[in-house]
Amino acid sequence: MKVLDVSGSEHWDALKAVLDIEHTQELSLIIDGLDMIEYQKDKFVKGVRKFIRHLQNGPSTTKVLLTSRPQAEIKEILDGLPCIEYDKERKECLNTLRFDNTRLEKIAAEHEGSLEWLWGHKQYQAWSSTNTSDLLVIEGKPGSGKSTLTKYFKLNLVKREPLAKQSIVASFFYSFREGELQTDHSNMLRSILYDVLNQNETFFFHFQLHLRKAIQPGKRFQWPYNSLKEILLSFRSHPAEERLYFIIDAMDESGVDDRRTIIKLLRDLCNTKEPCVVKVFLASRPITLLNLTLVEIPNIIRMQDVNQQDIEMFAESFLGPELNFPPKILRKATEYIVENARGVFIWVHLVKEKLLRFSESSGRPKEIYKFLRDLPIELDEFYNRILGELGIRENQVVEDGVKMFRFVLFAYRPLRIEELHHILAIPDNLEAEFSLHDESFEENLILDIKTSIVHCGGNFLEIKRLDEHTSVQVMHQTVLEFFLHSDGPAAVFLRSDGPVAETSFRMTDNDIHIRISVVCIRYLMLCATNFTVANEIPNVESWMSNHFEAYARYLKDRPLINYALSHLKQHLDNCS
Repeated sequence: MKVLDVSGSEHWDALKAVLDIEHTQELSLIIDGLDMIEYQKDKFVKGVRKFIRHLQNGPSTTKVLLTSRPQAEIKEILDGLPCIEYDKERKECLNTLRFDNTRLEKIAAEHEGSLEWLWGHKQYQAWSSTNTSDLLVIEGKPGSGKSTLTKYFKLNLVKREPLAKQSIVASFFYSFREGELQTDHSNMLRSILYDVLNQNETFFFHFQLHLRKAIQPGKRFQWPYNSLKEILLSFRSHPAEERLYFIIDAMDESGVDDRRTIIKLLRDLCNTKEPCVVKVFLASRPITLLNLTLVEIPNIIRMQDVNQQDIEMFAESFLGPELNFPPKILRKATEYIVENARGVFIWVHLVKEKLLRFSESSGRPKEIYKFLRDLPIELDEFYNRILGELGIRENQVVEDGVKMFRFVLFAYRPLRIEELHHILAIPDNLEAEFSLHDESFEENLILDIKTSIVHCGGNFLEIKRLDEHTSVQVMHQTVLEFFLHSDGPAAVFLRSDGPVAETSFRMTDNDIHIRISVVCIRYLMLCATNFTVANEIPNVESWMSNHFEAYARYLKDRPLINYALSHLKQHLDNCS
């Protein structure tokens, strides 16, 4: 009888018999590609499972290795056997690294045609064209366009750089305005490592040992900070030829604690001669720790030295088309703006807003040009002028403006526009009368919240769209610093002197946290007392599932509830 003429079950029986007799012999049985079987797949896999069960119950030392793509029917038949799912551990590792870095989408895009100089800049060329690891630093004054350049570089790198097409690109944008999580070095490392591992699975062996050591059964997983640093540094010795770009913005807005270590880590990462090439693109204001490092870094681009042409293009884009300046005044006005901007783009943006608004009441180019020359040249003086204009408006406008600033400046995360809308309808003064009725609350809601934010916040506040949410924030980091003295994210305190302290917008740390706490508590009271079922069946233990579902629908229309529940304790802890 020929072997091929017998049934599959007879083959398995014959193999069992042989192994039962020769059970002392070591044998490895490898069956690759169970998912590729086209004829009687289920029958064959069941035969394999029965065969393995026989081996498990007998004296045989045979080792069986099966491979297959994920298929539900195969997985069901082989259920109970030790299983290694390909790439499962790496995907689980990615989930532990995932972090929502929120700053990028809120950074202003470049003016059309600007920043093209970057690709041909001498220092950029020296950094980008070599096959060695290196650090490029983009340094600039506050408001000089560093973040816009960093965003532009990230979005255009692969299109403009041939060497980047097959490379790994990882990025992080620090932001003090976005809250503590966005200034945290641990979250920066997680984001960078996530991008690397997500784009190239061959880097996973750098993570595995650290991942397995950090797992504590029964406890929520958290990456040890030192492990994240060690993993990043280990990329220096990656054995394969890979090219990595690490793009990091606003190092000056990062957490002061351990900033020195992070800067050194990035510098050390570039000190390698291994096959793996690491290119670090780092943007920051001048900071002492970075300046000490720059002594050894040849590749530095200072924004105020290179952005004059961009500022000129931006100025001409509104002086000509929008204000209709004749050629002579257009030239004089452009030269004046470029000279006095001194590399600070945000100043030019403020000038544009003021000129456009002034032109609505005076259409004569000569008068507009005179108004331009009367505008403050220093950024702080400009902000002081805007604040003074806000402070002399109607009492209700000033009151709403003060309240907006309190919440926008001191909230523990960026506020959504609908949250601020409800905040303004709740009195924050303990002495103020407050009604716990939905009708009264609805009557206090501002009809057009977007217009109110623009009117009450002047040029200080802006509305930003991010995915499906719209948030309200100060329009630039320099605005935050105008209202607050800041030696860094860990040491923020209010101005006790200077222009802000002399206006209606003067605030004390303790007073602000008390007022925010009052709003949160009153909002929670409002939500707890105005639901129909809560009034009819006050004992929540008597509620049925439909009651909870109805209450959930009610709370869905109360957007501030999430912030109040999440952050009230933090504000109370800051009240003395």
